[in-house]
Amino acid sequence: MEEQNDLIKLKQAYAELGLPEDADREALDNRYYVLMRRARTQKMRDGGEVPSGERVDEDKVNAAYRFIKDFEEEQAKAAYARETYGSDPKKAARAVKRAHFFHYYKFHILGVIVLLLAIGYGIKSYVDHRHEQAELAKLPPVDVSVMFFGNYLYGDGINPDMTNVETDILKQFPDWKRVVASLTYVPSEVRSEQDMALMQKSMLVLATDKSDLYIMDKANFDKLAPQEGLLPLDGDNFPADVQVKAQTEDDTADRVYGVDLSDSPLMKALGLQGTEEFIVGIRGNAKHPEPAKAFIRHYLGGS
Repeated sequence: MEEQNDLIKLKQAYAELGLPEDADREALDNRYYVLMRRARTQKMRDGGEVPSGERVDEDKVNAAYRFIKDFEEEQAKAAYARETYGSDPKKAARAVKRAHFFHYYKFHILGVIVLLLAIGYGIKSYVDHRHEQAELAKLPPVDVSVMFFGNYLYGDGINPDMTNVETDILKQFPDWKRVVASLTYVPSEVRSEQDMALMQKSMLVLATDKSDLYIMDKANFDKLAPQEGLLPLDGDNFPADVQVKAQTEDDTADRVYGVDLSDSPLMKALGLQGTEEFIVGIRGNAKHPEPAKAFIRHYLGGS
């Protein structure tokens, strides 16, 4: 009876997510991510007033996602138990001995496995890196690189294809040959395990990314600017009404570290969803600072 109830709940959970019951884990994770992004977008749209037929219930989506994952885990455990022990006592005894062996030597075994995986991953990464560098060498030099960092949405999936954004930016600068654009989604608040994972990922990106321009929402500008990661723009004569100032740990004076392009029609035309705040800052040791400033001036005065 309990098993039948679980199957009914499982069917309802898939229906809540809009997925077929044979959906794999990747489809489940991607669908959950899309629905959670849609829920947050709806909250920001018109003060959260969304027609009831289009509303995504964040609590129900979280509950359905968690139920499916827990159910799959329990099914996997049950299948392993049946395969390992079955109804044969001798087979069960051998399985118990193997389990005890693994218990006492698991750290040694896991250490070897991790080492082998690390070696394999290192070799693959090296080969992939060489191939990637060879392909990049065929492309024209980068004129400017842009990172959208904040509560921004574009396309579907966790790693959106920014090719169209790169193309739209290039159209504004006929002399440029290549623009690289990327997006790091940073949730405005942590409300789930996935939000926590995305927040941690964003911190890793900041530690390793070398983009010239960071386009941020206000919350992330307020976090990044005090860390002295942005180039001061006080002497670049940007209009006072779009200057965004901050203080750093070593400098208590207000200095210009960002330019507010939230009202720029060109910026809005790029098609990003989520927050409508676009504060642009230049990385402190940007490789292309002058093109980055040209980008800001163009998008500030363009229409």
